[in-house]
Amino acid sequence: MTKKNKKEDGDFKEASKVLPHPNTIRFIKCHTDEELKKLYNYDVDVFAEAGDFDWSLENLKKEKKQGWEIYSVEQHHEIIAAVFLRFDNDKLETKNTSIKMTFQGQGFSHRIKDFYEHLARAHKVSSIIHYCAVDNFRAIALNESHGYKRVQTLKNGEVIEWEKKIAPLTLTTPTKSS
Repeated sequence: MTKKNKKEDGDFKEASKVLPHPNTIRFIKCHTDEELKKLYNYDVDVFAEAGDFDWSLENLKKEKKQGWEIYSVEQHHEIIAAVFLRFDNDKLETKNTSIKMTFQGQGFSHRIKDFYEHLARAHKVSSIIHYCAVDNFRAIALNESHGYKRVQTLKNGEVIEWEKKIAPLTLTTPTKSS
């Protein structure tokens, strides 16, 4: 191998150390109107069908004023979904947009559900309430596969409310075998 090839090989190895896992996603909370604008402007067509939500900057601001925390879900600095959540007494209320089409089928919706469950356990709430459009069959199947139960239909039959009971975490101590 020539010196040049060793350097190129070393560069490749060094770069590979910092590459994130292909399924790594980040949840980035929108604190400011500028961050909401970035989420809104990213690709309006991606999130146009957000169930009970008309995708507009004004509506994003309205949701925030109503107590919803809004997160962009990103993979490799590309926004692939938007997540809304708020704590209400002993419950975590959640809803989200669909995953951007080119990222569907890679398990990201399951990762969003895991994020909700992690938050619910961390905040010691007893249940997660999730809202999805009545005609979103992928979301319905996802909710059922994660143990959510259908509670009721809202907004003139357009939205389904789901609930999942969250069991508190229990710690077990290892036992010695004799």
